[in-house]
Amino acid sequence: MSSENWPLRQDPESPVIISRSLVEDPSNLAFVVLDDDGDWFISDGNEFSEDMDLNRDAFGALPLRDAVELIPELTALAGLPTGMAADWDPERRSWLLSSVADSDDDEEDLLVRAARLAAWTHPGSPLEEVQVSTELAEISTDPSAPARAVRQVVREADGSWLLVGFQVPENEDFEVEALEMEHAVTLYPDVALVLSAAPGQVYDRPSADAPWELVEG
Repeated sequence: MSSENWPLRQDPESPVIISRSLVEDPSNLAFVVLDDDGDWFISDGNEFSEDMDLNRDAFGALPLRDAVELIPELTALAGLPTGMAADWDPERRSWLLSSVADSDDDEEDLLVRAARLAAWTHPGSPLEEVQVSTELAEISTDPSAPARAVRQVVREADGSWLLVGFQVPENEDFEVEALEMEHAVTLYPDVALVLSAAPGQVYDRPSADAPWELVEG
């Protein structure tokens, strides 16, 4: 893959940690993590343990370019915000996103949280949990898949948030996933325009390029 066609924002020669089993059989792919430093961790389902010998046996390092050639599905995650994980669904050929939980390093976690809070320029907190309709947390590798966009932003009476995508039919039940506010706004920047909503308010729009309209509250 030439540098001109490189799909990811990270340097193609940057090292990634990858399960050794994936080098032999990429179909074992289970999940990836893009940490707060923008480094990739690509796994067959195993996580790091406290036993360093086990870690050395289970994981190795590859240049990101080689990892993408081995697992081209990674290119669908070009816009993945740092601090997120993505579970691979081989049947649907799609990724399901989630916000990464704190690490085992409490001091580092505090520094990361402080930096995120300091950099946040919108109302509320970047660490606040947001419920999103499931398709907003999915990234398909099918180029013909419909574009993801938020149709409705709901500020519940208790102050919590719900984002609903255009693929959810009106007045029908739907499944949700939890993301941190910063990740939701990075994935869907236009949501930031209505983060000043008061509890009980609902914003809607008829199309992804239409302005938000206050429809309730």
